[in-house]
Amino acid sequence: LWVNGLWFTSLVLSLTTTLIAVLTKQWINEYIVLPSGNPRDRARIRHFRFIGLEQWHVPLIIGLLPILMHIALGVFLAGLVIFVCSLSTAMASALGCMTGTGALAYLVSNILPLFYTNCPYKTP
Repeated sequence: LWVNGLWFTSLVLSLTTTLIAVLTKQWINEYIVLPSGNPRDRARIRHFRFIGLEQWHVPLIIGLLPILMHIALGVFLAGLVIFVCSLSTAMASALGCMTGTGALAYLVSNILPLFYTNCPYKTP
């Protein structure tokens, strides 16, 4: 039961992230489309749209998408390890080690930029 709950949670997070990504792509496309009119009117409309994107926190929403996918992946892998535990302890140990190594690499890649400003491993 736990495994199914974790996997369905992962699926819902992944699908929600995909839906929000498609919606934000449509919002950005609406911003990019050049309106008709003289250059001054186009500049005003573009600035108006830009302010709308900022006021409605579109950059924040876009920044949250990778975090949601990271959470979905973590929940899925946790469910996978729990599921494999019931099948084979040895396989679960190997899978747990691989998952733990991946999680450790993820944590290190998030912590390193805090200490080294030139570190290219910046994640949201």
